[in-house]
Amino acid sequence: MSVQDQSPPHDPVPNSPIERLTYRFAELALALGVSKRTLERQRGSGKLLKPSIRIGKTPLWFREHVRDWLARGGR
Repeated sequence: MSVQDQSPPHDPVPNSPIERLTYRFAELALALGVSKRTLERQRGSGKLLKPSIRIGKTPLWFREHVRDWLARGGR
């Protein structure tokens, strides 16, 4: 299953009173319903959305950026 076929991400932390604003790499994979390896392949081929910000070496993706990216067909 490709990242492009996914619906908008859901919060990977069930029953959380606060919706996530950002996703780390593993959380993004979980929210999209794909493996981390799939995202690594997407990133390596330049098909994964660039991180919204980095804190140190940690890439983070804003939830709204991910939703917009998926709405554009994951491109």
